[in-house]
Amino acid sequence: MLYIGNSLIGTATGATGQDTPILVRTLASAAGRTVRTTEVIHFGNTLQQTYDGGEVTPALSGATKYDYIVLQEYSTLVATNPSAARATLLNTYAPTFTSTLKTGGKVVLFKNWALRDPAPFASRAAAVTAINTNYAALSAALATPNVVAPISDEFENVIATKGPSYLIVADGKHPNDTAIYLDAVTLYGILFHDSPRALSDQYLSAATAASMREVAATQIGY
Repeated sequence: MLYIGNSLIGTATGATGQDTPILVRTLASAAGRTVRTTEVIHFGNTLQQTYDGGEVTPALSGATKYDYIVLQEYSTLVATNPSAARATLLNTYAPTFTSTLKTGGKVVLFKNWALRDPAPFASRAAAVTAINTNYAALSAALATPNVVAPISDEFENVIATKGPSYLIVADGKHPNDTAIYLDAVTLYGILFHDSPRALSDQYLSAATAASMREVAATQIGY
């Protein structure tokens, strides 16, 4: 597993100090599975900035081949500047996939959630519409086999009944511990083609963990 992204996927839980990629690995281990994880996480960066800085070069050299490459773009870029996101994906990263993905490997496009402040959109609903439209277009444009991790959709399902603060911290952008768990169980389900319903609760209460697993399982079709 290779994860490339920023603080939305790299934020650590207050409970255990694990970010999303490490929590996926922990969940897998508790379920009797092994995940080898490489992270290239730079808080505040777009994917293009991380590439231009040379940070991701060793991971994309072809020395290691991955079953999955998870790409998590800057929080609002796909929604507000889809042409830039498309150029980064197709012109910068896509040429590396032939040498870095195993046969049958896939790219996972981590679908960022709408922030609490929807600007420059007039409403949260408008921001979500742009997110949905533009991630679908990115997925369709990428010739490499890929899947969109429906994180945004899950956030909206939860926020509709519990409000943004149930998943997003006071800064209006970053995930809290519950959201990090939701992200991790979703990625687990996608990576292993398996329902996350039976995964361990980790640091959450049994009820909260079960509800997040149910949200993820329903959204990814398990």
